[in-house]
Amino acid sequence: MKTVPTSMESAKKRVARLKKFYNHLSIYIIVNILLFGIKAYFMDFFDGSSTEHINLSKWIVWNMISTPVIWGIFLAIHAAKVFSHPLVNKWEERQIQKYIEREENDIPKF
Repeated sequence: MKTVPTSMESAKKRVARLKKFYNHLSIYIIVNILLFGIKAYFMDFFDGSSTEHINLSKWIVWNMISTPVIWGIFLAIHAAKVFSHPLVNKWEERQIQKYIEREENDIPKF
């Protein structure tokens, strides 16, 4: 049978989830600032150059835009999991409890 976590255990888990999210957010911000800095530096380099660098510059622009967007989507999903509304959590707990009770009632007792 599953043990019910204490409020201290629940609080520790919540803080751990928050800490992971804030680490994820800070890495996202730092990496994207670096990427945009690199883009700004190298795009000046490619601006006055020959036509052979056009494809490379388009590739750099695409990657500099797609990385924060795609990563941002996953960051938003992470945030939704961490900061889910308490009503959603209570609903999930009720549903889990309902299925546990249903399963316990369906098992024949000898």
